[in-house]
Amino acid sequence: MALELRKAYWDDPESRSAFKNFMRNIHGLDFTDWEAAGYWDDDYMPFSYFEGDRIIASVCLYFLDVVIDGQQMRTVQISGVGTLPEWRCRGLNRRLTEAALEWAEGKHTGIFLFSDTEAIPFYSKCGFTPIDEYVEMCDAPACAGCQSAVKLDPAKPADRDRIFALASRRTAVSDRFGVLNPKLLMFHALYMLPNDIYAIPDLGCIVFYRRTADRLMIFDIIGERMPLLKDLYPCISHQNDRYLEFHFHTDKLGLTNTSFEMLAGNNPFVRGVFSNSRPVFPFTFRA
Repeated sequence: MALELRKAYWDDPESRSAFKNFMRNIHGLDFTDWEAAGYWDDDYMPFSYFEGDRIIASVCLYFLDVVIDGQQMRTVQISGVGTLPEWRCRGLNRRLTEAALEWAEGKHTGIFLFSDTEAIPFYSKCGFTPIDEYVEMCDAPACAGCQSAVKLDPAKPADRDRIFALASRRTAVSDRFGVLNPKLLMFHALYMLPNDIYAIPDLGCIVFYRRTADRLMIFDIIGERMPLLKDLYPCISHQNDRYLEFHFHTDKLGLTNTSFEMLAGNNPFVRGVFSNSRPVFPFTFRA
């Protein structure tokens, strides 16, 4: 049976269902909750090879509104890349990626992706530049904790709506590199960080964070204005914290002494406006 290339097929229920099955089989992701809540939209653009009614290879583009160096712009991320095992090593993902890049030409100011190790040579040939990525670090400040954080549960409609409403009005977490896509944020709320979401009523913000033995990892801060760390940290502090780890640039937090720690294994590639100077890719920016 000949393969059929389809793109932008979300309006076709059977093709959309085939994509959901493909993502479950290849990436272990079930988009049902994200879809049911109304967060799946046309900014997420599929390019897929169909064999009859099933997808055997797919590449997606996700168009994202970002702030980079103080300027709001449109970027695109390549994601959802995969091929069924019996169809691999035939160049299908390469052809899909080339078709997606040709279609996206002129529709964005930058493009990025996170690559599997075996795909690194291919993306290099496509004109992408490999870069290192980082998190920002600082020692945990001494403070008298007030512990005013309120845990939210995105499985509850009221909490989910509260998160999305604030995300839709948010300011960028950073002027150096920030993201403004509330529906992508909700993907992380539902799937990646559902147990790590806290409202800070006194500051009018929501914080995604997780604590290890001595490290507090802060993934995102959602608010109409960014709080300073000196005001935020007492609300989420713990006596065992020794280090704070930020998965975004901290230029709005009022910090003067941070260090950078390189992350390994994600293999980021960029084309266009992205800086090569120790970038911190916002965690909730990843599709």
